Amino acid sequence: MKHALTLLALVPGMALALEAGSQDIRHVGVGELHPTQPALGYRQMDYKQGRFAVDREKFFDEFCETGGQGSIALFDEASSLKDADSFTCTDALGTHPEDMKTAVIAPDGEMYLTDGHHTFSNYLALEGRELRVPVLITHDFSNLPDMESFWATMQDERLVWLDAPGGAITPEELPERLGRDAQADDAYRSLVYFTRGVGYKKPATPPPFLEFYWGQWLVDQLPLEALDLSTLEGYGEAVTQAATLMVEVPADTVIADTATGPLTAREMGQLPAFNDKELEKLLSERGKLTYAFSLDK
Repeated sequence: MKHALTLLALVPGMALALEAGSQDIRHVGVGELHPTQPALGYRQMDYKQGRFAVDREKFFDEFCETGGQGSIALFDEASSLKDADSFTCTDALGTHPEDMKTAVIAPDGEMYLTDGHHTFSNYLALEGRELRVPVLITHDFSNLPDMESFWATMQDERLVWLDAPGGAITPEELPERLGRDAQADDAYRSLVYFTRGVGYKKPATPPPFLEFYWGQWLVDQLPLEALDLSTLEGYGEAVTQAATLMVEVPADTVIADTATGPLTAREMGQLPAFNDKELEKLLSERGKLTYAFSLDK
């Protein structure tokens, strides 16, 4: 029996959010995508995988969103992400390009992911490297003379993050592939993810690498050695400490010194006060942190 949600008719030639012909959407095996950042937040990934394990609707819903297709409309017990005919999204591919994950094409012909490292690394872990996923190509750099020019352009355009947990790296030191087997764990990246809504919120137009910049700032404010990130209770306390620092720092304090200028706490989405209710939601029975630790049991 199919699960019926709000279903919109899929009409051939449905108007897309961008002008016809202006989108470049490619389908690629998730294992073929190359990362443009050295690390992932493992605990952040745990949240999604823990939730997917008990909520198949969320699993398909997120895949639809990734394709700019709204949300899941129909699926059943036999549905599989590897069989596009086994489930239906509410909208056509690319209807909501702002929701899609993005990539660029390099002179070597390969695709380099610029947004969606956590999402696609989860798909890689759960569905394997052959799962085909849609990506929105934002830049085609295939006409650049070589990879050295490519990486210089990527840095100029702020499309690559070269700060690893162990320090700065060169583009040549980036992992070759996505996933935990290749990308390091950035504990601060996860911590910042869970403080969203508690100590900060994403601005309407967030700067690139917002979470990583907050994480860099927290390195000097909140040493990992002082935290217990291995238990739900300890992690909740770590979120409390991190979010408290975020809301109590003066709003005009520079948090990120970016290529285009400094960004203050206010510009980085600082909340005016600690959000106790959001913390309670994180730790509730169906909260993000509860799901994140459910795989540890």
